[in-house]
Amino acid sequence: MGTFTAHFSKNFSSNDDFIYENNHVLFGRLKLVSIMLVITYPCFYIVDFFLLNKLNHPTYKFVLAGVHLLGLVISVIFLLLYHNKIRLQKGTVINCYILLYLLIGAVSSINSQLYTGNIYAYIIILFAVAVVLPVQPTNLLFFYLGIHLFFAAGLFAMEPDSYSFLIKLINSTGIAVISFTIALAFYTFRKNDFANKQKLRLQEESFRQLFNFNPQPLILIKLDGNEILLMNQQAMKYYQLTKTDAVDASFPFRNPAEKEEVLNRLQAQQSLKNYVTEQQITPRLKKWALLNFEWVEYLNSPCLLIGTTDITDLKKKEAELLKHASIDMLTGVRNRRSGIELLQWQLRQGLNGEEFVLCYIDINNLKVVNDRFDHAVGDDLIKSCCEVIANRIDDDDVLFRLGGDEFIVIFFGKQMEDVELIWKKIQLAFQAMNDARQKPYQISASHGCCPYKPGTPVTLEELLETADQAMYKNKVEHKKGEKRG
Repeated sequence: MGTFTAHFSKNFSSNDDFIYENNHVLFGRLKLVSIMLVITYPCFYIVDFFLLNKLNHPTYKFVLAGVHLLGLVISVIFLLLYHNKIRLQKGTVINCYILLYLLIGAVSSINSQLYTGNIYAYIIILFAVAVVLPVQPTNLLFFYLGIHLFFAAGLFAMEPDSYSFLIKLINSTGIAVISFTIALAFYTFRKNDFANKQKLRLQEESFRQLFNFNPQPLILIKLDGNEILLMNQQAMKYYQLTKTDAVDASFPFRNPAEKEEVLNRLQAQQSLKNYVTEQQITPRLKKWALLNFEWVEYLNSPCLLIGTTDITDLKKKEAELLKHASIDMLTGVRNRRSGIELLQWQLRQGLNGEEFVLCYIDINNLKVVNDRFDHAVGDDLIKSCCEVIANRIDDDDVLFRLGGDEFIVIFFGKQMEDVELIWKKIQLAFQAMNDARQKPYQISASHGCCPYKPGTPVTLEELLETADQAMYKNKVEHKKGEKRG
């Protein structure tokens, strides 16, 4: 019962809205008709009082001039009402004027029987009302019936020939029926068009409400003009925009290439879910976003609906987890897995890879320190040695712990002599720490290097083995020097 009542109330309101709108259109068109009659009255004046001055039908001339004058007077009165914004009882005003115009046409045609014997004026008025004035069919039916009965009575009184009267009555009745049918068709079309537009407006309002109240940042873009049609408050807040900011429809994308990629994928799939991208919100602020794209139809135009989910915090946690998975917990440098993956990736690049020198490092006397002190001191030796090495290599170089007391440094874009100069600086730093007796142990390390040029047919194991052998030779020489010392 409640659903029926709501539906009935909605339809009733819609019908009232259409009647109000239709009356407004009628009122405006009556204004145009009145202006036309006022403008053309000088022509009627010339016809009535100059061109027909010598016509021997005074009654015909008198009635014709009276009809023209009446049309002028009621038109002027209507324009005055319209100009003064008199809208009270608008429906009554409209009905009165339509009846008056129909009456003028009927009287003109009845008057024509005195001289011309035609019913053209009546026919013109019937068609004009049907085509120009969108009158409610119920009202128009009563208007046509009343005026047609008046016309038939007047025609019967003025037409002495019964056959001529019958033919004119049949023709005028047929024209009245056709005119009413035309008016009914136009009115029905206007009413359906109004209902469709109202449904579209209600759908648009519902869409806007859902759009604005959605907790997710939403953007609606019209693709034809690259124009932002809608943006809810959540999107304004997320992108840190104000209503005065001038932005185009490309701002959610990092660059034109990304936008083109998304549009191409949408053309094939119609929707694109869980698209991860990094967005430049302000010159100093970047955010990671999960975007969902949908093709939608809005206001009869193809549009792109973009939903945004902020995953910046998730990306930070992901980076932290990746860091923990890639970092050696003792030294803070890359671990074995991360370093080996980097080397394997470089080798897979072939000729497109980078030139580097692989340096294999082994800390000297770690076992002695562990036995003499304890493993905590041994760990301190590893960390101190690693810290000295990390502070002496370039930012482009990569240091990782291979395992235990063994480390690898990948020196990118350097030759063997460059690496040896860096290693001498590392040894001097070790010696300075030993001379200052900062630690209860002596710090030293052995190293061995192996150069790599892009495209060289060598495996990772072979590279490590070559560098390991060079390191072993250096360690043997170091032990000989300790014995001599």
